[in-house]
Amino acid sequence: MEKLPVEIFDLILAHLTLTDWKCLRLTSRTIYIRLSSFSSYSHLHPIVLSPKSSSGITLLEKVTSIQGIDHLSLSNFNFTNLDTLLQTSDSFQLCLNKLTSLSFSGCTTLIDSLIFYKLLSYCTSLEKLDLSNYKFFFLSNNFSQNLKIYPSIKRLNLNGNIHLSDYSFNHLMKSFPNIEALHLLGIPLRSSLNSSENRIFLTFENVCSYIQQHQECFQALAISFEPTLSCDTQIKRLFLTIPSKLTYFHIDGTLTVSTLLHFLLLFDNKLETLVVGRLVLDHTGCQPLFSAIHEYASNLKHLCVFLNAPIKYYGTQQQKIRFPVLHPSSDISLSSLKQLNDLDIQTLYPLNEIDLINLFRNSLINLKKLSLPRNTTDDTIKFICTQSLFVSSLTHLNLNNCPSLTNHSLLLINKYLLSLEELTINDNININDFAFIGLSICGIGKSIEWLEQIIINRQFIDDLSIWTYTITHQTLCKCQLPTYLSSSCIKLRLKDFNFDYDESSDRILSILTEHKLFNEYFSSINNLKYLRVLKLHQCIQLTNRLFRFGIHSLPDLKYLDISLCDKINDKNLSLIGQACPSIETIDLTGCHQISENGKVTLKKHAKRVKIIDF
Repeated sequence: MEKLPVEIFDLILAHLTLTDWKCLRLTSRTIYIRLSSFSSYSHLHPIVLSPKSSSGITLLEKVTSIQGIDHLSLSNFNFTNLDTLLQTSDSFQLCLNKLTSLSFSGCTTLIDSLIFYKLLSYCTSLEKLDLSNYKFFFLSNNFSQNLKIYPSIKRLNLNGNIHLSDYSFNHLMKSFPNIEALHLLGIPLRSSLNSSENRIFLTFENVCSYIQQHQECFQALAISFEPTLSCDTQIKRLFLTIPSKLTYFHIDGTLTVSTLLHFLLLFDNKLETLVVGRLVLDHTGCQPLFSAIHEYASNLKHLCVFLNAPIKYYGTQQQKIRFPVLHPSSDISLSSLKQLNDLDIQTLYPLNEIDLINLFRNSLINLKKLSLPRNTTDDTIKFICTQSLFVSSLTHLNLNNCPSLTNHSLLLINKYLLSLEELTINDNININDFAFIGLSICGIGKSIEWLEQIIINRQFIDDLSIWTYTITHQTLCKCQLPTYLSSSCIKLRLKDFNFDYDESSDRILSILTEHKLFNEYFSSINNLKYLRVLKLHQCIQLTNRLFRFGIHSLPDLKYLDISLCDKINDKNLSLIGQACPSIETIDLTGCHQISENGKVTLKKHAKRVKIIDF
């Protein structure tokens, strides 16, 4: 560490927290001096200050010139804390002066608007202000007392503030005349009934009026509507003319495809991000939706569509979803979307296997993130892995609640999607440990099933005493006798193997996976060297074999979710730390067979890990 160049040293520090710094300072005198110098803090980007901890304030006071702090969170401060800090800390004032992003998101204490505006007066460079989920702030009645404006602020996040009223909104927006990005998600806009409601609710008419007056300035808009608000009449009035600069549009309301088409025509192929919530399809299915996007949104980079699926609950029974019967989609395409890199179609339940294959055929070459619907099959995954144009670029794959997927899909993913950084396979009853090991074993006869025809070295068969096999040469035999056999000509079976979790079968797996040729013929989850997030929520077939034979070398894995995997217990948990040295978070919620001793063992071997267990 002491001999590292300064640039490498600073790069390492950029990934460490303040707590890590304190520990690292004790390792050598050189590091202590380096971390104690002013320049060591210049690379910092986000800081979360807390009135209960002095470390953040101490950091601000140690430096005389803060160039790298661009985001500050004050979510834990109340009126008194802020007022005291403003009056007593010159470093805090200096930090505010250079700040570009400030957050009060999720704050649970009341900060009067007077102290809020006083604080903003120091933020001369501030561009982004996050007031999301800050319900108490908007109970203040002092908005009208502020006469200052803050021209530097261009991005304002008000998501989740259900107490925001027309009165508060109007006075707040007068202070920020140059807003280019406005987020109002989680505030269900309703139509006003009388003028007295402007101090109680945020109404559609009021927000619509503001947007129409400033629509030439907007680059990003996120907005929610109450389900009763009419799409075809009121929501269409959101824009009077073409919003020439708008590239990000998130609309959460009960929309028809015709209303969405109305917006797309207005945007004139300028949108780069489109997120649509609660879309309603008619009997024609998904084809009108894809036709509209294909023709009028060809510059999209991010597309996410949520259908307004009817959900009903029956007492204490599990959630049941009843989908209306729609005509099958046909000839759907997004081939005009050359720049699309993020596609989320999880809730497009009318799409079947043929639709999905047609959608991915000869298109979406730059796709990096993909979320697929519940009708996704093994054949869909096979097409993506072997024939799609984006197989080498895909970094995020979400297969949440795709019940028909089997081990074959994961084996294909292990072999072909080598750039994956995040993989989600939640709520699956078919996929088991063997897919992560790289094996597909037929239940009848315990025979090995191959993804495709390969040539097997005879040594791999003769070296191991775990096989029984039969050889039947096919007409078009590709065997290279006597050294190599074609997988289509030999049927390999595991001798005395049991699918249940027992020591005898584990010895067989150990012999098999430790053979020098195993990785040549079988693709395990460890092929995904860049994997950082793995979510396996409620994959009920998983056992502790996952840690002994499956996950044994994922150096970049930081997050693992095995919640509600009922068969997983304390055994082999200690192996996670060695297999995943970067692991930071493991979700064990609902893993009732994992004891407190098991968690202690896990933390002993993975010292940085945070265990989630509700």
